[in-house]
Parts: sequence; structure tokens; C-alpha cells
Amino acid sequence: MTLHPTVLWAQRNDLIYLTVQLVDITKPQIDVKPERFHFKGKGEKEQNEYEAEIEFYGPIDVERSKQHLTPRNLTMLIYKKDEGYWPRLQKGSKLNYVKVDFSRWRDEDEEEEEETQQDPMGGMDFQSLMSQASGNLPNMEDLVRNVLVNVV
Repeated sequence: MTLHPTVLWAQRNDLIYLTVQLVDITKPQIDVKPERFHFKGKGEKEQNEYEAEIEFYGPIDVERSKQHLTPRNLTMLIYKKDEGYWPRLQKGSKLNYVKVDFSRWRDEDEEEEEETQQDPMGGMDFQSLMSQASGNLPNMEDLVRNVLVNVV
């Protein structure tokens, strides 16, 4: 009997993170096509047979996509053919072995915030701020003179 490994997924506007959580993978067969992902291999201590197939919600760019196999899992970086957030990973009904990877998950609005946070000043223009405030700032010479008079 073939088992299903847990498959975690998260997305960005332009890509999908896909992780097959299976320890000690041997004889992996990984097939990525523009519309689907297929994994078959043996894993875990007992070296049982595992298989997972996902028909993607939208088309992907197979040429740009990458995979990384470690003793702990298989990680895929899958680029979407068209940018935009998908409402779910797969077409059709929910697969019980596919789960959200909350450690990598970003909502659309969080991704937009990250882009604006790249500017450490948050888009604030200090030049215009200082010119607006210049009418309200005290004369620095008078300020220093008053401090010195009060100290002496």
C-alpha cells in the first residue's frame, strides 16, 4: 500500500514553496510539469513507499523551478507562469496530505508591507519635513545665548 507524505506549501506573488516532509528519502522520482507535480519514493525508517500528486491551480514555469533534496525532506521552489496569488495550491478538492507551511507563508498585504519596508525611512522625506518645520524652529544662536546666560 502506498502512503502519502505530508506536503507543505506557501506562496508569494511569483512562486510556490513546496516541501515534501519525508526523512531518509531513497529512490526519489520527481516529475514537475507545467500543470502538475508528482513525487514517488521510499522513506522513513521502514523505507515504505510514498507518493504524492498535485495538479496545480495555475500553470508553472518548469525551467526556472528548483529542487533541493536533503536527508530530512525535498524542498521545491516553483515559479508561477503568471504572477498573482492563488486561492489554493491545487485544482479540485482539498488533498488531506497538503498543509500550509506557516513558517514561510505571507499574505498579499504582508508582501506589500515588506516591499515598502525595504526603505528604512518608510518613504519619509526628511528634506521636505525640515523645510515645513523651518518656520517653527527657534533661532539656534538665540537658543545657545539663552542657555549660556542661564548657566553663568
